[in-house]
Amino acid sequence: MSRKTKRNIHCSFKATEEEMDIIQKKMKAFGITNQSAFIRVMMLNGYVLKLDLPELHQIVRLMGSMSNNINQIARKLHEGGSIYETEIDEIKENQNELRTILNGILQRLERLSV
Repeated sequence: MSRKTKRNIHCSFKATEEEMDIIQKKMKAFGITNQSAFIRVMMLNGYVLKLDLPELHQIVRLMGSMSNNINQIARKLHEGGSIYETEIDEIKENQNELRTILNGILQRLERLSV
């Protein structure tokens, strides 16, 4: 039995034109085209949260770069070689950049919860 056939109770409500405009604008902002689905989500969950966090791509890139650097350092050390201080400095810079980006994301999320 599909989800659609399980929903056999019809609910309806009345809205003003202004309220309907707001509903449609919110649906568009969240990329939701099915009004029934939107209203159901809002009623069941109380809110819809769409996170726009393009910084996550940069975080993933930085973490990949750091992992690669750490693996190269570990390989050199296992082979009995030495590492350059600049290699460690690059990892520290990436860590600081990650910390700054993540703190910015956390601050934005905290403002959403107020």
